[in-house]
Amino acid sequence: MARKLGVGVIGCGNISKAYFSLAPLFRGIEMRACADINMDAAKARAKEFKLRAETVEGLLKAGDIDIIVNLTVPAVHYEVSKQILDAGKHVYSEKPFVLSVKEGLDLKKLAERDGLRIGSAPDTFLGGAHQLVRNLIDTGKLGKITSGTCHVMSHGMEHWHPNPDFFFQPGAGPVLDIGPYY
Repeated sequence: MARKLGVGVIGCGNISKAYFSLAPLFRGIEMRACADINMDAAKARAKEFKLRAETVEGLLKAGDIDIIVNLTVPAVHYEVSKQILDAGKHVYSEKPFVLSVKEGLDLKKLAERDGLRIGSAPDTFLGGAHQLVRNLIDTGKLGKITSGTCHVMSHGMEHWHPNPDFFFQPGAGPVLDIGPYY
């Protein structure tokens, strides 16, 4: 078997648990380290999943890390992803990828320049239902689409998230949290 890609994570908040829990399902990768601006959070996740805790700077310099998953808050996705690319590592970011088209194009240019890969959650658009609808639209079978709506039914983040205040800050909220799925 080929060498496994070494994976590190920056951002050890609520969503990181899902990434660490599901990572063993993927044979080509190995979670090795995590970092957070709150070192206590990094140490707690590292202990929980038998990884090593690093500072952000330490993780960026780590020789055994090939790709870094960016699980920081959306407001710093661009900055952190740029640091990862500048460190010569591939990036996979939690949604939203960045907050502007300009930022996204800038990261794309940096990755292409250095032969690196970038990607972002969610990948639900690759699923069967989304691809079927895309095909129906692209082939004209639904006629000319002029508008669309989306309804999301939920009790709200405050009913499930351990720290929901973040979702109600400028630069956050349902558009950035749920919108990328559609």
